[in-house]
Amino acid sequence: MGRVAVAGIPLVLVPALGAVQGGFTPNAWVWSGALAAWAAALGLLFGGGGALRSDWPWFAAAVGLVLWTLASASWSVAPRQSVLDARRGVLYAAVILALLVLARRHAMATLATATHAAVTGLVVYALLRYLLGPHRPAQYEAFLIYRPLGYANAIGILAVLGMLLALAPVLGSASTRWRAAAAATVPPLAMTLQLSGSDASWLALGLGLVTAAALAADPVRVAVAVALVGLPSALLVWLAWESRFAAAPTPRIGGVPLAAAAGGAAAVAGALTALAGPDRPPAPARSRVRRRLQVAGVVLVVAAGAVGVASAGAREPRVSYYHVAWHEYLAHPAGGSGAATFGRYWLRSGLAPAWGGALDAHSLYLETLAELGPLGLLLVLSVLLFPLRRIAAARAVPAGPAVSGAAVAFLAHAALDWDWEVPAVVVAGLCCLAAVLLAGRVDVEDPLPRPARAAAVLAAVALGLAAVFGATDPTKPSAEPSGRAPVTGAPPLRLG
Repeated sequence: MGRVAVAGIPLVLVPALGAVQGGFTPNAWVWSGALAAWAAALGLLFGGGGALRSDWPWFAAAVGLVLWTLASASWSVAPRQSVLDARRGVLYAAVILALLVLARRHAMATLATATHAAVTGLVVYALLRYLLGPHRPAQYEAFLIYRPLGYANAIGILAVLGMLLALAPVLGSASTRWRAAAAATVPPLAMTLQLSGSDASWLALGLGLVTAAALAADPVRVAVAVALVGLPSALLVWLAWESRFAAAPTPRIGGVPLAAAAGGAAAVAGALTALAGPDRPPAPARSRVRRRLQVAGVVLVVAAGAVGVASAGAREPRVSYYHVAWHEYLAHPAGGSGAATFGRYWLRSGLAPAWGGALDAHSLYLETLAELGPLGLLLVLSVLLFPLRRIAAARAVPAGPAVSGAAVAFLAHAALDWDWEVPAVVVAGLCCLAAVLLAGRVDVEDPLPRPARAAAVLAAVALGLAAVFGATDPTKPSAEPSGRAPVTGAPPLRLG
C-alpha cells in the first residue's frame, strides 16, 4: 500500500466527523469506527503490518481502555451511558490500529501533511461559512465561530493543530513553493482561533511553539519561521478582535472585508516565506552542554505548561466542574463511579442552576480519574503518552519538532476541555501522536508473523463489528442513566 495509505485516515475522518457536529453523536461512531477498523483489516491482509509489530502496546492500551470502560458499566450509576462511552472508545482504538497498520517508516511527513490538509480544510470552511453567512447568535456560543463542529473551543484547538503542523514543511526540506503554501494557511487559522474565543487554545499554541523551539536542532530557524508567518497573522488577529465580529450583533467590520483580509494575509505569509530563500544549512551537532540545556528547556516547558493549565482552569465554571469531579472520585476511589457519569453528579451538586448543565468535567484527566479510577487514568495516559517515548528521536527529523509541538498542544488542551467527546479533534490529535511515533522510528520493518497477523485481523474485524452493532443502541449522551430524560429529584451531592 505504500506510505500514502495512512494519509487516508485524517483526510477522510477529520472532515467527515467535523461536518456532523465533530462526531459528538453516537451515529457518527458507527460508520467512522467501521471505516477505520476495516481499513486496518485490509492493511493487514495486503501489507506487512506497518508499525504494529514494534508499537503494538499503543493499540493494546486503547483496547484495555475500551474494556475497562465497558466493565465500569457493572458498577456505574448510569450503566447505559458507560456502555455508550465504550462505543466511542472503539472508534479511537480502531483509528490507532489503522494508523499503526497503514504506517511506514518514512510516512511521518505524509501523515503530518495529510493531517494539516484535513484540519485546514475543515477550519477554513468553518471560517468562510461563519464570515459570509448570517450573523446570528447561538444559544450557548453567542457570536463565536462554532459550526460545523458545534463547539467553539473545538474549532480553536483544530486551528492550533493546523498552525503548528504548517511549520512542519516550513522547517523541513520541502520545496520553496510547498513551504510558501503551508505558511499561507497560518493567518486564516490564526483568525479562526481569535474568533473562537478559546483561551485554552491560545495556551496550547504557546506550549506547542515552545516545545518545537526546545526540541529543534536550530531554534533560530523556528523563530525565523514563526516570525515570517507571525506578522501577517498578528495583524489579522488584531483586525478580527477590533471588528467585534465574535462579540457583537453589529460588528464594526463585516464578514466580507474580514474574509478578504484573511486572503490577503495568507498571500503575504506565503510570499514572505518564499522570499526568505532556501533553508538554512543544518546546524552542527550539539555539544553535551547544549543537549543538557535543551533537556532543561523541555523540563521548563512542562513546568510552564502545568502552571498555565492550572491558571487557565482556575475560572468558573471550570473550578466548579473540577470540584465536583474530585468529590466524585473521593466517593469512589477504587474504580470510579463509572464512565460518563459526571453529568449526573453535576446535577446532584446543585450547581447547575448557577452554571448550567454539563455532561463533562472539561478535563479529560480529572474526569477519567473520577469516572474510571486510577487504573482508567493510567490507561488514558498510556494511550496518549506512549507515542511521546520517541519525541527525543523525532528531533533528528526536520519536521519532527513541529509535529511534536502539535502533539503537546493537543495533550495540553485535553486537560482543560472536553476534547475526548469530539472525535474530529481526537482523531486529528491521534494522527499528530502517530506522526511523532513514526518520526522516531529507526527499526527495520519486519512483517508480522502469520499467527500475530491473524490475531490482528480478528481484532480489527471485531472492532468494526462492535462499531456497526452500536447502531442498534438508541442511547444518547445525557445526565440521565436512560439517556432519554433529565434527572429530577436526585439527592444533593455534598461537596465539603
